[in-house]
Amino acid sequence: MEGVLHGLQGIFEVLFIISIGFILAKKGWFGPDMSAVFTKLVMKISLPLYMLCQLEKDFTHDSLIRIAPDLLLPFASILLAYAVGRVAAKVLHIRQERQGVFITCFFIANTIFIGLPVNLALFGTQSVPSVMLYYMANTTMFWTLGVYHIVNDSLGGKGSMPLFSLQTLKKVFSPPLLGFLAGLALIMANIKLPDFLLTSFQYVGNMATPLSLMVIGIEMTGISLASVRWDRDIIGALVGRFLVCPACVLILLPFIPVTPMSAQVFTMQASMPAMTQMTVVAKSVGADVRYSTEVSFITVVMGIIVIPLYMFIIG
Repeated sequence: MEGVLHGLQGIFEVLFIISIGFILAKKGWFGPDMSAVFTKLVMKISLPLYMLCQLEKDFTHDSLIRIAPDLLLPFASILLAYAVGRVAAKVLHIRQERQGVFITCFFIANTIFIGLPVNLALFGTQSVPSVMLYYMANTTMFWTLGVYHIVNDSLGGKGSMPLFSLQTLKKVFSPPLLGFLAGLALIMANIKLPDFLLTSFQYVGNMATPLSLMVIGIEMTGISLASVRWDRDIIGALVGRFLVCPACVLILLPFIPVTPMSAQVFTMQASMPAMTQMTVVAKSVGADVRYSTEVSFITVVMGIIVIPLYMFIIG
């Protein structure tokens, strides 16, 4: 029981910070424009620095080369879940302006803020390398395919951007992705940033998650949970997040063998709630932020039930 509660600490932390944004917005501390200000700060400054620092802190050139082969399973399972999500969006006739968020729920998870403490509680510190492998694949796919589809949501059903075009590249190569790529380039070039610079970046980068969660809390002030429609848009996204994504890992395990530890960690990572930054991206590009907020919050709350269940099955 103690291990389960320790593993759920990430969920409780998320709910607490969301509630701060919600309560302060209700009290009038945050006006209607504050959510947009936080979103801009996260997307253009905090997240890019967070991406760069996270890579610099957790990887070296040699360690990245050594573990690179184990990246195949996370990438393959995420791509499989993405394909299932695209098919499900068509079969269920998900509204065009919601398809990006819906599909993203199928293949992108909250792998650090919630996934890391869960895996540490379940498997100990030896799980960290596998956690970071899934994080790399998850982050790469979110800031490319995920962002591409959420940007398409902002078009309001008026067609979609071609996957390969200058317009798409400008949208997809957002500051967070550029920060991630810069971190990879520094690692591969064996360049270590000065400590004072890395520490400064870390301080600013650490604001990304709490500010993103406060954006969800602020956006929730305009949503009555009683008014949430439990239709196929919501239920389908939840099935994709908690069932389809981990199932894709299990389906591919016989074909892409990894260590027993990585197999367990990858399955747990795939079963985490929706990625926090999904709502921030939706807000920044003008997509359906209400739907994204609803899905994000519901997956976090459901995580209180789903995560212990997976911990019991896998552990």
